[in-house]
Amino acid sequence: MLTMSLALLAACADSSQYAQILHAQTLPGIDGLQLELTQEIRLTDAMRDALDHGIGLRLLYRIEVCGHHRQRAVWLRHAPLKRQYELQREGTNEVRDFARLSSLEAALDRIRLSLDLPADAHCAGQVDVQLDLAALPTPLRFPAFFHGQQWKLRSDTYRWAAP
Repeated sequence: MLTMSLALLAACADSSQYAQILHAQTLPGIDGLQLELTQEIRLTDAMRDALDHGIGLRLLYRIEVCGHHRQRAVWLRHAPLKRQYELQREGTNEVRDFARLSSLEAALDRIRLSLDLPADAHCAGQVDVQLDLAALPTPLRFPAFFHGQQWKLRSDTYRWAAP
């Protein structure tokens, strides 16, 4: 009985979500309203291994603000010829380079996303982030399904009030 209880506790301990949004706020930007997120993203060993082998990871943000639904994404990649890790907001040409994976992960602590709304909009909203498993190469989707804990990266929904 004790062994079964310990196994259940270990399973619960392993069920952490690897992503947490700690704070969100909207800020006016040059190209309209921006969503600034403070978050904690922890990549699993399987995700790090995939990056090191040239497989890009797509973090998908689902946002609801001012009655509009938005999806934004950032790509995490490794460029072996440059010996650098890359962070790129989807839909932009701007790529930030990092010498170490730990530096890339640290850069994810604070991120800004465009909302395509007027800069003077004042709205409440909600956001969550998850690893987009559909963006993984087909051969990795099967293991991601069966070894879900190694590929689980999902936050709870974070809600913020209008400024």
